[in-house]
Amino acid sequence: MTIREPFLLITGLLILLLCFAACNKAGREKNVPVSSQVATDTASISAVIKKANGFLQTNLDSMYYYMELARDRSIAINFKQGEARALAVESNYLRRKGEYSAAIELGLRVVNMYDSLGMWKETVRLKNVLADMYKEMGGQKGTVEYLLKGIELSRQGQAVAESRKYIYGIVISLNQQAITWRDMSQQTGRKDLMDTAFQLYERGLSLINETGEGTDDLGKFYNNIGQIYNEHYKDYPAALSYLNKAVDFNTSRNNQLSLTYNYNTLSEIYLNMGDVDHAKEYARKLLIICLELKSPSRMVNAYSLLTKLNKHLGRYDSALFYRDIGVAIADSMDNVKKAELIAESQTKYETGKKEERINELGKMNEIKNQRLWLAFGLVALFAGLIAVSVFQNRRLQKQKAKITEQSNRLQWMMKELHHRVKNNLQIVSSLLNLQTYRLKDEESVSAIKESQLRVQAMSLIHQRLYQVEDVSMVNFKLYLDDLVDTLMRSYGYGADDFDLQVKVDTELLDVDTVMPMGLLVNEIITNSFKYAYKEVKRPLLHISLTSGNQQLQLEIRDNGPGLHSATAEQNKQGFGKKLIDALSRQLKATWSVDSSAGTVYHFTIPDNKRDKAA
Repeated sequence: MTIREPFLLITGLLILLLCFAACNKAGREKNVPVSSQVATDTASISAVIKKANGFLQTNLDSMYYYMELARDRSIAINFKQGEARALAVESNYLRRKGEYSAAIELGLRVVNMYDSLGMWKETVRLKNVLADMYKEMGGQKGTVEYLLKGIELSRQGQAVAESRKYIYGIVISLNQQAITWRDMSQQTGRKDLMDTAFQLYERGLSLINETGEGTDDLGKFYNNIGQIYNEHYKDYPAALSYLNKAVDFNTSRNNQLSLTYNYNTLSEIYLNMGDVDHAKEYARKLLIICLELKSPSRMVNAYSLLTKLNKHLGRYDSALFYRDIGVAIADSMDNVKKAELIAESQTKYETGKKEERINELGKMNEIKNQRLWLAFGLVALFAGLIAVSVFQNRRLQKQKAKITEQSNRLQWMMKELHHRVKNNLQIVSSLLNLQTYRLKDEESVSAIKESQLRVQAMSLIHQRLYQVEDVSMVNFKLYLDDLVDTLMRSYGYGADDFDLQVKVDTELLDVDTVMPMGLLVNEIITNSFKYAYKEVKRPLLHISLTSGNQQLQLEIRDNGPGLHSATAEQNKQGFGKKLIDALSRQLKATWSVDSSAGTVYHFTIPDNKRDKAA
């Protein structure tokens, strides 16, 4: 193959692609109604964008079609404002499809476009839309960081709106911050955040009534205020009053997406009131609309509500069925996005390598032309060396690409393996939970509950492994936070009435160390929750992990009565003690326990793997 052949081949491919794109565009234009084939001026583009936004709550395919039409026309006449608005519609489209990372990335790019074009009203509105995306992500995954990012974006939008006296911008910012604080309250257990949310709702509703600005958002405020009355103040008649207003408002405007939120809240209100028939009716309505809209995030909420409803009715098999469907949808949203990002990164990598090779061959061609005056023998020899170099380089690139592909596939398979193990462990945990309902003996129920918590401790490790890039390492700090939170809730403790101190100097540990260490921590703090805090007014739990001199120092301390009670003495010779001994031997750890002031376990664990890796 000569140096010119790759260039001619790529040029031919580009020409074919351009011809295909032109034919494809022409075919699309033939299907456009005659009424839409008007002059591509700014007014018609704005009308198309408005039409695209109109399909947000009813038909995402139509929304994307008109967004694409507006974007192409804006580019054709260099209408930057129209292009930016069309891209904002695309960001919202991606959000409704569940592709949050792509939606936020595109939305932030549009914010920069708006700022450069002086479109400050659009900036205010889009920042609140992006804030709502972060809220949805945080609500589904229980991630407080996402909620805080959403609040910060909304506050930025409010600051711009207040500086410009843009009342509608202030109204939507207040509503967005309120619904995020409400989610934050549910995630952290802080009830005062519900009062903060209620005050923001009241201020926003007051602005609407005083100025007449933002009346299109009345349905949102009715729904959200009703949620506060239901969840926080337990005033169900007031909650129903606001929710019925929201349903009437959204029904009259055919706001199908907004009705899903209304039906969700109405079902929960009736369930709290003990009216199961009405709760089931609105749960069915919610699921029907979510399936019609094909909105993954709303379907997750619908199946979560059905899980809760069936648990209340004692239909545990149905509850488990709906819960697994919701988890599968939530996981698939993340997995699809990760697969797309991997494919996109691989494409960029391969394209960059091809471009580098083309540039390299072009430089070689210039050198060859400059040296044509040399003797024929030298030219032939030089050409031969180039041919050998090209051949070896291409073979090397193919080998490198194959190794990269195999590495990526192995990484993906390992993540998929951990994901499936996590799901299987969750199923085992659910089955153990169902088994407790059939047992009457408290000792048997307690034993099964402890087994369930051990299974959950292992499940959390596998969950951490498939959420990170390096499947051989686990963030032990985040794992401890998840583990302690699970155990606290299992034994009826809340964050506000518990002194929890977790200090981890070495966060990333290999999975072979984390698995037995996690079970070790789970066993000890389970004993603390069972025996240590019965007579303690303010429970305390201290967990620390430090490293140095090729050793890990793990300390777990509570402020209970120590290992002096009859129950604790009996436990010292039981299964828990044997399990701690076995796990310590697996870690090659030495350990001691001190009961002079509470109970303090101290473990010294060899850390040879970390030193070798360093």
